[in-house]
Amino acid sequence: MTDLAGRTALVTGGTRGIGLAITRALHRAGASVVALGRSEERVEALRREYGDDGRMRAELADVRDRAALERVRDTLGELHILVPNAGVATRVEALDLDDEALRTMIDINYYGIFVTCQVFGPKLLERPGGRCVMTSSISAIHGQKLRTAYCGTKGAVSALVRALAVEWGPRGTTVNAVAPGIIRTPLIQAYAEANPDRLEAGIRNTPLRRLGEPDDVADVVLFFASDASRHVTGQTLVVDGGATAGSDWW
Repeated sequence: MTDLAGRTALVTGGTRGIGLAITRALHRAGASVVALGRSEERVEALRREYGDDGRMRAELADVRDRAALERVRDTLGELHILVPNAGVATRVEALDLDDEALRTMIDINYYGIFVTCQVFGPKLLERPGGRCVMTSSISAIHGQKLRTAYCGTKGAVSALVRALAVEWGPRGTTVNAVAPGIIRTPLIQAYAEANPDRLEAGIRNTPLRRLGEPDDVADVVLFFASDASRHVTGQTLVVDGGATAGSDWW
């Protein structure tokens, strides 16, 4: 059910962290993948990793730059799977968050996802069966200290999923999201190593008693990208080891 041979997927933020795991998973499932990233170094690294593989492209593009996205779109043939994944976070108290960091989170985490859908949506809607899978977060439903603005942007993503599912459903395209919990990306790993007490607390308060791995999220994206999810739309599926299900401390 997750054989994606013959399909083309595009992943924003697809050259690092969870996005890179999604890029690799879609490729393993047989899709031709276009991965977008805003770091030239990471784009080049992905190109070297796959060499002359005809089913993998890595392109430099910032999701805040509509023209850059349109240039990529104009090089595509068909598009079957769209994964607006790019996102950033800044850890700071709400009253101390500076304007630049606030605007960066809004512009990448929400504006960038919205514009990605605007630019690539018409290609996705050319035929029934399109799949749009966004990356939200447990922060969309679980308030978190030091991430107030991030929580707001991810809540907006899950709201966008529901609304876009209503608009695109009659055209045969599903729109869903994954909401990762604490996932062992390079950024989280660096934070955990600097704050081992926070790592222990995160594991202790997760029912499955471990951090998530990028592939844990990527495999759920495969489900949403495949025919297995053909009658599922407008949903945000939490991938957090049960962290938001509740706590057994009491």
